[in-house]
Amino acid sequence: MAKVSMKLTPGDQPTKEQLKEIKAASKRPITYTADAPELTDDELKEFRPADPKYYRPNKELISLRLDSVLVDAFKSTGKGYQTKINEALWRGAEEMGIIGRKS
Repeated sequence: MAKVSMKLTPGDQPTKEQLKEIKAASKRPITYTADAPELTDDELKEFRPADPKYYRPNKELISLRLDSVLVDAFKSTGKGYQTKINEALWRGAEEMGIIGRKS
């Protein structure tokens, strides 16, 4: 079985051909060796994104009614106000104990 490898630097987008190679490789069975053993559940739990700026969590588009004073206050902080609202919701949910911190 041929090994598929390609060099991408942070911020690069794979070409259509590279995406086809990646998709094809994802359908091949994984072969574990002494150099690349299967990870245990405990090892997998320790995984975290290497650099948060390259980690993009799934986002969901919703409709939400907020007080206009609150929206104006966040908008007045400038670009990225929606991200700031998301972060404030995370902090509030953590304080309420209804969710753990995002990775």
